Amino acid sequence: MPLNQLADTEMALTIKLVRHGESRANTGELLAHEVGDHAISLSDQGHEQARRVGAELGADFVRRALIYVSPYRRARETLQGILAGSGVSAEELAQQRIYDDPRLREVEHGYEPIEPQEELRKTHGWFYYRFRGGESPADCYDRTSSFLESMMRQVERKSADSVLIVTHGLTIRCFVMRFLHLSVEDFDTLANPVNCAVVTIADRDHLPDSLFTSGRWGVSGLTCRPL
Repeated sequence: MPLNQLADTEMALTIKLVRHGESRANTGELLAHEVGDHAISLSDQGHEQARRVGAELGADFVRRALIYVSPYRRARETLQGILAGSGVSAEELAQQRIYDDPRLREVEHGYEPIEPQEELRKTHGWFYYRFRGGESPADCYDRTSSFLESMMRQVERKSADSVLIVTHGLTIRCFVMRFLHLSVEDFDTLANPVNCAVVTIADRDHLPDSLFTSGRWGVSGLTCRPL
């Protein structure tokens, strides 16, 4: 279904986007440009966070949902924790397709430390600056847009009313930006979700605390950067 038709539909759809749990990079144990971003695992705290989110989402939602996950290790481990915490059995999982999608990976920060590039990011724009050897958030937005189009076609084919996406903070912000047609200036106001934050996109009438809305859709679970 083309996204420009979404606001005019009566589709009952709830999308839950979950940032991965605390990782060993978040704790400072590992540096992504030294060990490979894709290989970073969760900390003990991250595993516990994922199980708590699973309990919060519940078995009913998890059973109904189309499930998508970034192929990065910390995202896959988070999804496994969510499934365990929701109480969905191994037998049930065997019947449920989980889609690994590389388009949901974190923005690629390249192979050099990020900190020395901060001034360049300020000069060229947080959304537009391309990390040395990596991507810009704008690049992440492009592939996230492609994923969203594919996801909505799958939602339509399956007549799904629930989607669970386990991914990364900046990828979540790009997804929300695309879904709700936010501006670059709106994107720049968004704070990165905390580890294992749950961001919900649904009918705005069911989300009275929506941070942004577009048509009949709203988003909750995000905050703005402090001024």
